[in-house]
Amino acid sequence: MKIYSSLVGAVLCVAASAQSPLNVYPIAPVGYFGWNTPPAIHTNLMNIAVASQITLQALATPLLTPVGQTGTLEIWLTNPGITTYVGSETIAANWTLAASGLITGNGTTGSLVTLSATSCQSIGGAGLVLNPGSSGLMLRYVGITPLLVGVGVPQTFTNAELTVSGGAIQYTPFTAPNAPAAPYTAWAWRGSFIYQPGVFPHACAESEKYGAGCYTVLGSAAQEWTDSTPGGPANASSIALTGKALQFLPVGSGYLMLPATTAFVPPTIAAIALPATDDGEATVPLTVPLNYSGGSTNTLFVHSNGIVSVGSNNTMPGGLNYVPEIATMLQATNTAWYSWKDYNPAEVGSGLIVYEEVGTTMYITFNGVESYPAPLLNPSTFQFQIDELTGAVTIVWQTMEAAGGTGFLQGSDLIVGYSPGGASPNPGQFNITTLASLSLTYPEAFPLTLNTSSKPLIGTTVNLDTTNETGFNLGINFVSVVQVPAPGLDLTFLGLPGCAALLDINAGVGNVISNLGLPGLSMSVAFPLPNNPAFAGLAVFSQSVWLDPTANPFGARTSNAVKMTLGNF
Repeated sequence: MKIYSSLVGAVLCVAASAQSPLNVYPIAPVGYFGWNTPPAIHTNLMNIAVASQITLQALATPLLTPVGQTGTLEIWLTNPGITTYVGSETIAANWTLAASGLITGNGTTGSLVTLSATSCQSIGGAGLVLNPGSSGLMLRYVGITPLLVGVGVPQTFTNAELTVSGGAIQYTPFTAPNAPAAPYTAWAWRGSFIYQPGVFPHACAESEKYGAGCYTVLGSAAQEWTDSTPGGPANASSIALTGKALQFLPVGSGYLMLPATTAFVPPTIAAIALPATDDGEATVPLTVPLNYSGGSTNTLFVHSNGIVSVGSNNTMPGGLNYVPEIATMLQATNTAWYSWKDYNPAEVGSGLIVYEEVGTTMYITFNGVESYPAPLLNPSTFQFQIDELTGAVTIVWQTMEAAGGTGFLQGSDLIVGYSPGGASPNPGQFNITTLASLSLTYPEAFPLTLNTSSKPLIGTTVNLDTTNETGFNLGINFVSVVQVPAPGLDLTFLGLPGCAALLDINAGVGNVISNLGLPGLSMSVAFPLPNNPAFAGLAVFSQSVWLDPTANPFGARTSNAVKMTLGNF
């Protein structure tokens, strides 16, 4: 947090007068899990007892949310007279929204410390005042992914002001709580309650993106079956994929992805087996170089978890190679085709991954390869067919296991699709059961993007950083006090089809940005905020425009916008 040095002494003195924060850190036996595709709303339930009046300012908790993705963390309390969440889990009328705040992810892998994010909490522009007494507490995650915490037994955490105890989770609000993940017997919450004693002046400083930049170019495709999929990921993916084929036909510099009627080709006795390694990778040589979007290769890399790539993807950036996640796939180092799941060819009784070249087609077959859990017979048979001459790639699923039952979240998740190497924009998900065709363009392109460097704390300076600009040129970053809510004003009438104005430039100022190396100019604009408490709660909006003569008749493209709410926390 950035604060003026003159405030440091006062802040430290106040903080020392209370035992804030109350850290709710479950102890062993404890296990950590995550929803691969988060529900629209996830709920943690617990009990809270307040011993002396406090003003709750913030919650800090680890998330499993991509860097920069923002959602809302809400605090709900049971109505007066109801002292526990038990018995009110499914009764909406027993709860009242008490406070809320934005919260932004730090990634999907890392330590409990690096994944932790802080959500400033407010109600009516002030902090949540909690008076002595007991109630049920509901923490609701909206648009972000919580870290799920399994414990051996329910636990209690207490200090002089607060006590927090018990716990349950709900995937869908006001439905029966989810059963604990084996071998744990209960769910808990991990995080910190940050507060001040008594009634304390408090206003949240928050930044939030809205709208979108124009001219994103998508070249990736993915469909994911997760623990939240009706019927379970194994059963649902088996129904969707068994007997199906998906083809990637080279078109220009990209692919046309469409359903296919290609038949599965049983491997012959000449097929060569790859090492039966769990979570491992092996190479397959090609007689004829394969041309793909962005390059050419004489070697394919075959991962035991159902990934065929033009270079090694054994170490997935920001993720684990046995946990299928779309965000991880979109950051993979090398171009790849996916039928990604935690297969285990090393399991006793499993079939092997084999390859053989017939003419100019390379067949890579997962021939009855087992999936977790090990004691269960649940083999899958599918095949990658790579036409070295045309560059076409087809995935053919003969039979996919439907049993699942690994006993841990994400254990039966599966992703099918394709992504070029390097960072890729998120295309959303397709549906293989309704797919007609989908164009995958190469090279991909991110839209012009605006971010803030820090929270808009009164008396500090926030940098407005514009990235993903095209070419070398100039642009303008606008700051305004008047918002045009998303999706914004369509700028087609000015010659910028697909772009939108997300603020009123007549109610603000503009600053030149540039990547030309000109003195005093950069892609970052320093925006000093007034050092006056009276501005707490003021909303300011910003959006960037970049000059690009190739983009459209007007010769420019616009970014997303950022809403900054000034505050003192």
